Amino acid sequence: MRFTLFLLLTSLMSFYTLHAQPGCTDPLALNFDGNATTNDGSCQYPSTNLPPVFKTNLSNTLDENSGLIWVDGSLWTHNDGGSEAKIYRIDTLTNAILQTVTLEGATNTDWEDIAFDGTNFYIGDFGNNANGNRTDLRIYKFPLAAIPVGSDVTVPAAQIGVINFVYEDQTNFDPAGSNNTRFDCEAMFFRNNQLHLFTKNWIDKTTTHYTLPANAGTFSAQKLETFDVDGLITAADYAASGVILLLGYNLQTASAFFWQVWDYSSDLFFNGNKRRVELGGVLATGQVEGLCFRTDRYGYFSNEKTAGIIPARLYSFELGLSLLTPVRDLNRNSGSTWCADLPNPLTAVQLREFAGKIEPENVVEIWNSQGQLVWGSAALPTGQKAVTLPSGVYFLQVRSDSRETGCRRTIFLK
Repeated sequence: MRFTLFLLLTSLMSFYTLHAQPGCTDPLALNFDGNATTNDGSCQYPSTNLPPVFKTNLSNTLDENSGLIWVDGSLWTHNDGGSEAKIYRIDTLTNAILQTVTLEGATNTDWEDIAFDGTNFYIGDFGNNANGNRTDLRIYKFPLAAIPVGSDVTVPAAQIGVINFVYEDQTNFDPAGSNNTRFDCEAMFFRNNQLHLFTKNWIDKTTTHYTLPANAGTFSAQKLETFDVDGLITAADYAASGVILLLGYNLQTASAFFWQVWDYSSDLFFNGNKRRVELGGVLATGQVEGLCFRTDRYGYFSNEKTAGIIPARLYSFELGLSLLTPVRDLNRNSGSTWCADLPNPLTAVQLREFAGKIEPENVVEIWNSQGQLVWGSAALPTGQKAVTLPSGVYFLQVRSDSRETGCRRTIFLK
């Protein structure tokens, strides 16, 4: 049987307000609730494995590599504690270091992750596993513009800002012993004008999400939420699509993994969908340490030299269908009201616009369950537009060109 999907210009918001029902809204989940219109973060997923693709062994200089970021067409990394205060631009196909950048006046006490805001780099000197009692946690901030392309360079101290911080809920700074603290951290990314930190909790294998202003100064990191990741989180990154990845490993099972997080509200990431993806045993991957997206679906992760026998390596990954599972509203706090949940299952969908709520530059796309674009418009139609589709699972996306404002929604046609 075939059904018609209509994209119209009027509003169904009153329907959604009156009939909102929380539950799992993802048809790909084991506990999909066809009556749910509001995702409550309860979706459960089958075991997922994603074999990593080996790219190259890394240079011996990068045996302690700990962070990755894709910036301006290049991959950048750094080493962790006790190494020099330097970042490195590296080739993704060979082990070549293409450029070395030294931070004048900086100290690498325990650099653990690197982030970028479109203009500035951020280096997280917040590793704290020795005793959990550091009182000099900091993040270095400096502009990409301070790094000429091609040549090794030193960024002057005058161009480096320092973000000093403490955790708002840490009151005891007595030495806790090696690997025995809740206040170690190795994961960070930039989003919505803030830095988001994710702890490496050695005690109960959870991670706590904190936020910090992205400006030089002294601050208290604000605790937002905690999630049981069943492991130790070592890196994090955020894609333009809204998908978040948290990389980690489990010492007891000797396995590497990442958590894929999406369909969350505001900056409370853990109230959305959370899917664990197994990357294999650490005897194959080593101790994974760095992670970054290159595109919405493709990226890299790396391991440091492990147990003296597993060399430092670079891997690539590509997310499949699960990435297309919807992010309902990528900018829910913006006040946009046109991006509403749709009822599921259904035989036809009508999207209706509040006058003036959808800008002409917004794009409508429909994807099938194989991740193929089956219909798209360069702009929202000014009149009625019909698309005929067979029964199945589809993903409707309305977005701006920047993908920072928009929504994704699963359409289940029965």
